Amino acid sequence: MSPEERYEHLGQVDGATLEALADRILAGDADIAVVAGPEAVTAPIRLPVPDARATAVVGHVALTTCTVTLAGVRGDGCRPGRDLPGAVAAAVCDAEVERGGDATTEVLDLLRAAATGHAATQTDRARIVELTRTDTTPSPGTRP
Repeated sequence: MSPEERYEHLGQVDGATLEALADRILAGDADIAVVAGPEAVTAPIRLPVPDARATAVVGHVALTTCTVTLAGVRGDGCRPGRDLPGAVAAAVCDAEVERGGDATTEVLDLLRAAATGHAATQTDRARIVELTRTDTTPSPGTRP
């Protein structure tokens, strides 16, 4: 799993589950240091402008970020909204995978489950959107 995929899925995992896993990782003897954060920030949502070489900001999203080192290995966490403990937990879990610690398999299993759950949710949403589409083709014998 790539670092980008880890970051994405760490943001999707239930906060309590993520924090419990980070607590188990921290129960070991590894030294931890918070390098940056946790900090709540906003990030712009940009969309391309048709027929132009520009983008338009259509809004902002709130995120919480954190960077830690665990036994000297960097880990980064990013969670939606204002979730200071969750961002720290995500960073700890990311560092655990990066260093190949004892809980690496458990972290990756949790992330795969989050990815599967997210994919199922996206599929369900797509089906609901499909059901809301209307046919704009005029029926035979009607005026356009």
